[in-house]
Amino acid sequence: MQHSNWICPQCGLPDISGDRVKCPRCGKKRNRWGYWDCASCQTKGIRADHKECPNCGRPRARNVKFYLRDDLVEFVDEVSGQDAVRINRPNWICPYCNQQNDDAVDVCVYCNAARTESKERYHDVEAPQQQPPQQTYPKYKRKKDRTTLVCCLIMLAPLVLFFGIAAVLAVWQSISSKKVRTVTEYAPSWESTVYIEELRTFEDSDWELPADARLIRTAEEDYTYIDHYEQRSREVWVDDYDDDDDWGGGGWDDGGGWDDGGGWDDGGWADYGDGQFGVFRIPTLICGAKAPSLITLHYETEYYDEPVYATVKRTKYYYEYDAWVDGRTVTANGTPGTDPYYESFTLGENERERTRETHWYVNFQHDSKPVTLEISEEEYTRLSGGEELRYRCDVSDGFDNPQYFLADDQG
Repeated sequence: MQHSNWICPQCGLPDISGDRVKCPRCGKKRNRWGYWDCASCQTKGIRADHKECPNCGRPRARNVKFYLRDDLVEFVDEVSGQDAVRINRPNWICPYCNQQNDDAVDVCVYCNAARTESKERYHDVEAPQQQPPQQTYPKYKRKKDRTTLVCCLIMLAPLVLFFGIAAVLAVWQSISSKKVRTVTEYAPSWESTVYIEELRTFEDSDWELPADARLIRTAEEDYTYIDHYEQRSREVWVDDYDDDDDWGGGGWDDGGGWDDGGGWDDGGWADYGDGQFGVFRIPTLICGAKAPSLITLHYETEYYDEPVYATVKRTKYYYEYDAWVDGRTVTANGTPGTDPYYESFTLGENERERTRETHWYVNFQHDSKPVTLEISEEEYTRLSGGEELRYRCDVSDGFDNPQYFLADDQG
């Protein structure tokens, strides 16, 4: 269900998503229209700002109870600045003609009787003993139920298939990862490498000149820094579980959850008694079902330190410096029967040797694919004697990212 974007009447924040019921900046809430049914001509779903039935013209009955429609969501365009206490201003009942009147008027709009004699309000009226208003749309409800069932089946089918395939793959991966394979055709090898560094010159700038740098030039530029902090306050929308321990941290008011009004659920809306409903609490969810308890939402004042910046003119230094960085490598390779050695080389004027390393490898075929596995010097010595190569192919991270290991009995 799409709703037009709106502008917050309190702080002026524009282009708020139409399905949000409170301003994300100041927390201003939107109210939602309720509806009533005409007892005379049985017209259903009349919006609460209509005092008379648009079909037969009869005023709404004194015992009418407003309700929310499942098939229609309409927000009140302008919400009064007193919306937080609307529940204390319900309609009043005229003692002479028994009609409901808005709290803002002191004279009955139907018979001109004074309000002073009225002792009954909207919330004192007992709801008529009949089926809930939502059930007066049997065709819509049946269609909705069928649609929901079909949608659930359509959504569940690929999920069941996905998890079924995932379960089969998980079992297959576990079995495959534990399987020990044997190959007789393999090629051990070694590789010796000398890593050489090169001294290079770089340029940089900073507000201080390093001791080993060579100055190129200076310039007077703007330098921005935190001068001090000032304490600010803001009203934040929180709930009883707004701490680090609830549902993975972050609480309910994380910008798009159930604090937006219960997700169009009636459990999250309060009947103000004048035809409007306002969000004030949300249902607790346990495994996707509503629990009997409710989490009360409220505003709290939050204090925080905001940095205040200052800018001054300051000398900036542009300089160059020398640093050793990775340069070239000198590599030698060999197979069993030759002892590892390092190729000879000559260092340049701005070069130095950093380190020397020797690594041992074994090459073989796995499912017709070449594999190069790094091994220890001890394993290299053993395999150089002609032993069978026993290994495992671990596919726990997926078949497209296999990890190879020598079998445990080979170290």
